[in-house]
Amino acid sequence: MKAILALVRKEFRLLGKASNGILSLLVLVSAMVFLFHYALERNGKIDLVALIGLKWAILFVASFVLVGQFTWEEREAGGGTASRLFISPWVLYFSKSILVFIALSAAAIYLMGLFALMFSAFPADINEFGRQIVFFFPGLLCLSFLGVCLSHISLSSRLKEILLPLLLVPLSIPVFLYGMEAERKFISQPFSALLGSFCLILAFAFFYGSMGALLVEMTSDE
Repeated sequence: MKAILALVRKEFRLLGKASNGILSLLVLVSAMVFLFHYALERNGKIDLVALIGLKWAILFVASFVLVGQFTWEEREAGGGTASRLFISPWVLYFSKSILVFIALSAAAIYLMGLFALMFSAFPADINEFGRQIVFFFPGLLCLSFLGVCLSHISLSSRLKEILLPLLLVPLSIPVFLYGMEAERKFISQPFSALLGSFCLILAFAFFYGSMGALLVEMTSDE
């Protein structure tokens, strides 16, 4: 556990040295929210169901950008190659996934704050705000595991970062389907009625995390 925490701190410093870093992620989220607000909200109020889908779509794009730039920075700095000399590849994989999840969670909170300011249908109440993250955060955990795993695979090919979205889109579709559907039903149903959907998303996170750790161990250079 100490090794993983030390690696997470190292990965945070590495991400901070990126050419764009976390600031570019926040700028991207802000720009997308502003564009959708200008294009849709001015012509009529968007309902909450549509905003749920928009929330997932924006964070999916943000996850791809974050994983892509983080992978590029690590490759240029050579940090991953040096770390593999001392740390097991699966430990590196989980530390990167934790970093991506924390960054995406911060971006998600920022995104929902923008939604509450710009879209009248989005709940501004703290309790309703909490309901918006019950299924969203496990979904972000799935995207974190999946993105880090696929970025490792894409770096082993000639296409590099070009291959990442081609792999990420189809494998993330089940998370979107169950996550957005559960959030839509959570508007009018209690959590106990959606416990199966919540457990299913956690199962996806466990599956993607286990699959990523296994693939990273199998494809890492000794």
